[in-house]
Amino acid sequence: MSNQELSQKVQKVLEEKKPIMLSSLAAQFGVSEKEIAEVLPYEMCSVTSGSNFSKVWDNLTTWEKATFIVQHAGHVIEIKCTIPQGKEGHGYYNLMGENPLGGHIKADSIAHIAFLSIPFMGLESHSIQFFAEDGSVAFAIYVGREKKVLIPSARDAFFKIKEELK
Repeated sequence: MSNQELSQKVQKVLEEKKPIMLSSLAAQFGVSEKEIAEVLPYEMCSVTSGSNFSKVWDNLTTWEKATFIVQHAGHVIEIKCTIPQGKEGHGYYNLMGENPLGGHIKADSIAHIAFLSIPFMGLESHSIQFFAEDGSVAFAIYVGREKKVLIPSARDAFFKIKEELK
């Protein structure tokens, strides 16, 4: 299926105003999540190179609150927190400090990064999706909320970095 055909099919689904996610669209059309991201209109998605990982991560550390999400084998793991600083070492981007989110990210395996704006459950939603080389989402970080409302400073920071890297 060509990108144009995929784009037209995705557009029809978007017009239905049903809750959607990259993963559900990818499954529906038998393509990768990255392929779906690439055919979304710019106001919904902008993709940049994974080589911008450090710059994007540094921006995330300024957000007042975020939700880190990993989906694997049908499971969805969410951590609501600030995003910790990190530094490169021993082949990983090592998350630093006392934070519920810790670990070691294989940053050089992040092939692409998408700035995604798709409403979720009727609410405005913005996230940064980190793609593996095969086009699957390795993990995503969503703009944080307080009482179902996006935190304005985090929302603004999302759009600022999206614009810088378009």
